[in-house]
Amino acid sequence: MNTKPEKDTEADGHKILIEIDSGVPQAEAISFAKRMGDPIGAKLVGCFVENQALMDLAELPFASEVSFSGIVKPLETERLAREWDAQAGQAKAAFAAAASEIGLEWSFDVKRGRPLFAMLESANQEDVLVMNTGNHLTSLNDIRRALHTATSDVHADVLLTSARRGMGAGDAPLVVLDDMTSQGEFCAHAAEVLATRAGMACLPVRGADTNLADLAEIVRQMGPSLVVANARSKFFEKDGDATAFSMAVGCPVLLLGSERDLQKTE
Repeated sequence: MNTKPEKDTEADGHKILIEIDSGVPQAEAISFAKRMGDPIGAKLVGCFVENQALMDLAELPFASEVSFSGIVKPLETERLAREWDAQAGQAKAAFAAAASEIGLEWSFDVKRGRPLFAMLESANQEDVLVMNTGNHLTSLNDIRRALHTATSDVHADVLLTSARRGMGAGDAPLVVLDDMTSQGEFCAHAAEVLATRAGMACLPVRGADTNLADLAEIVRQMGPSLVVANARSKFFEKDGDATAFSMAVGCPVLLLGSERDLQKTE
């Protein structure tokens, strides 16, 4: 196993950024990192976010929390900080174990801020940010705003996931959406290169006039383990189309916000 020791998250090189909100890293994200970490030349970076809004609430007079059993107790900043420290420690240990199992270089960071958006502070062009559309702790509106910021402002790529499952069987294909534009053509080329490096078949879906629901059904019938599309594809003309599509197809969706230079390592 060729796992390298932990390094600073700001080190050179591309990253797969995963926000860890529990002790168990999401299976889809780890499966993607295992399959695509080497092909895209990225290391694995975990990020635990201490919710600043919750700390602000704890600082208010008479703030309290109610347990599932109905017990009411004060919401104290010191206790909240201790709980975060314990949760971050558990998350880091689980993340380290997952990264070591798949043999990828990794690092772990703890940030204070707004969930999901705090992770964007560590993102650079050509990084991959994992956003879980099934995370009940983050609203879909926040995911859509973070997705736009990541792909349009940072020019990073975003992996949309939705459940605790892997990328599927080794022979499941990669499907790429080509909307017949220059960006779609680049996306198709990038997907072919990634599929070749990962040992996957690459199946294109071409055209820009397909209804989004019909497109999702077409893709789902193809049984892919991963879908690749341009973040500004004509397929996703309305706000929320990309997240709705990712939730419908039943597998992770990689949205390209960058024009990744794949020629360097071809």
